[in-house]
Amino acid sequence: MKTASTYLTTLRAALTIAFLYFGLRKLGSFPTDVAIYEAIGFGQFPRYITGSVEVAGAALLWIRGAEGYAGLLLLATMLVGLSALLIWVGPPYWHMVLLILGTGAIAWAYRAQPLKLIR
Repeated sequence: MKTASTYLTTLRAALTIAFLYFGLRKLGSFPTDVAIYEAIGFGQFPRYITGSVEVAGAALLWIRGAEGYAGLLLLATMLVGLSALLIWVGPPYWHMVLLILGTGAIAWAYRAQPLKLIR
């Protein structure tokens, strides 16, 4: 029988692979990513910021005590990214929705970590 910890570890591994993939694509100037940022109209600088945040967030998922922060950081990044796609670019959206659900689950599962700052 699998425990919740096993499921969270599997989810963190899947998210790490996804965010490393998408983050490194942005940092590596893949033509599709360059075109998306051109379509948004803010130039290429945000692409480097987004790629860096995605790679850093993927790493934070594996630092004990930082998982909740990583979930929130990546969730916020995906919400902004989905908003940009909806407003300026267009479909596909499915991968963004999956990443939002995954990062939201991590943020929720480790929600006690960020709440410690408030208390």
